[in-house]
Amino acid sequence: MGSNYSKADCVHDPPMDERNLTALKDYLINYTLPEGHEGYINILLVGLVEAGKSSLINTFLSALDPNGKTMTCVPTGTNPESLTPELRSYTVAKIKFWDTTGWNAMKPNQELKVILRMILEGRIPIGTNLHDFNSTFPEEYPVIPGNAIHGVAFIFDMDTVDNIDADKMKQFHELQTMVAQKYVHRVVIGTKFEKLGIEEKNHPWIYEYKPLQQKFKQLSESTGMNKQCMFVVSNEWNGDKITMIKCILALYALENIIRNIDCYLKMSA
Repeated sequence: MGSNYSKADCVHDPPMDERNLTALKDYLINYTLPEGHEGYINILLVGLVEAGKSSLINTFLSALDPNGKTMTCVPTGTNPESLTPELRSYTVAKIKFWDTTGWNAMKPNQELKVILRMILEGRIPIGTNLHDFNSTFPEEYPVIPGNAIHGVAFIFDMDTVDNIDADKMKQFHELQTMVAQKYVHRVVIGTKFEKLGIEEKNHPWIYEYKPLQQKFKQLSESTGMNKQCMFVVSNEWNGDKITMIKCILALYALENIIRNIDCYLKMSA
């Protein structure tokens, strides 16, 4: 049988050793915004129900912990509280992650676009229940200083992405196009990639894995986003510490987001 790995088609080649882990963590924890900007880098997670948004934030928080301690600050799918449709935020260093309910459980498509646009602009207060939110008069909600979104991570469950119907994928295309028109940085982050059958010992070569490359290709064709903007992050672990490989995968994706946003902030200063 042929190999499941293909270097020629590899999208990324993240550094996979302890020295680079230290460099990634140092950069992100000690990151400061460019001159003329204050507050935090705001990163919004958008995805379907149970795509892994909340557990992904826990992975980022764990990867940024000085001791790599696994964090469970964010209620996940196993916790009933995770299903509350509130706009929430979680902060570490100068990075603030924004979490909300799955977009397919929210308003009809047209209203969903208005709500997403208002979140991007920083008009919706933290703790707002988006199921009950009335977006009829968005101009009545002023911009909250420091709440404007700098980057959006669209989250996909790599195990079930092939089962997303055409209408939902069309919605996603429309949402990411709207985000692009707001000049907000965009990436795709795949979760639950372990279910594709790759063993943990092979995670350092995850981006060379042919089944993952094929899923990235399909996502690129259906969403209009470049494969270079697609990453995978594990949202599964055992024990009280995140492994070095899973930590690097998380920080590698996060560093890409922060560096791109940093460049934009410097140009717009």
